[in-house]
Amino acid sequence: MSSVNAAILAVIQGLTEFLPVSSSGHLVLGEALLGSHAIGNSIAFELVVHLGTFLAVLVVFWRDILHLSSIFFPLIIKPKTWSSEYQHNPEFKLSILMIIAMLPAGIIGLLLRDQISALFSEPFMVSLALLLTGAMLLSTKYYKKAEQPIDFKRAVLIGLAQALALVPGISRSGSTITMALALGVKQEQAARFSFIMVLPLIVAATGLEFKDLLQVGITTDESITLFIGLIVSFVVGFVSLKWLLRILRQGKFHYFAWYCFGLAIMGILYF
Repeated sequence: MSSVNAAILAVIQGLTEFLPVSSSGHLVLGEALLGSHAIGNSIAFELVVHLGTFLAVLVVFWRDILHLSSIFFPLIIKPKTWSSEYQHNPEFKLSILMIIAMLPAGIIGLLLRDQISALFSEPFMVSLALLLTGAMLLSTKYYKKAEQPIDFKRAVLIGLAQALALVPGISRSGSTITMALALGVKQEQAARFSFIMVLPLIVAATGLEFKDLLQVGITTDESITLFIGLIVSFVVGFVSLKWLLRILRQGKFHYFAWYCFGLAIMGILYF
């Protein structure tokens, strides 16, 4: 993979990882259009660009993550206090709700792994899924602003929305934030919950990729390309995440629907 190609792919990863336009959908349509061809050590490249976007979330939400971690980890080793802390400690409760929200995607992903993987070779179906993403995003235009807290029921529903995004073409951030807004959760809290709760999933996926990388290995020549991918995906991811948060505050989340509709229609007509 050339340095230019690495930079372009890292830009795409940094943008689509956070913006509600489905990074997996872009991957499927891109591969279908360009064809599958050798791009160097793809396992290593996927690892570093995911690491770059992971670091972007850490930088943007570092105060929230540090605060939640400082409360959650000391208490999690004291099972006898869980019930009381869940009822009276809002930050510990939020941490538990994030774990609960991760479960549906994890369980469904394991049970339907083969069926979901098969969808990655169906660009027409992915295009239809992008239509659904666009419809979800457009619906947020009509939600009334509210400040409902995230409770057990809302966490489960947000988790189910995240599980729906296992289908390529359905945006993870789009589905989870849309669900949260539909349930009356404030925009900033919806985004905070959506992006922090996915961090363990990114760590798990990156860990699996790292395991594969140890088996494949990398050459010295690939190191520069991987470094470019890491830096570019981090910078672009940071900028796109900050941009998305600003768009949410402005109530313009639905603007991304038109991009999804356009891409979906082109995909349907082409495939």
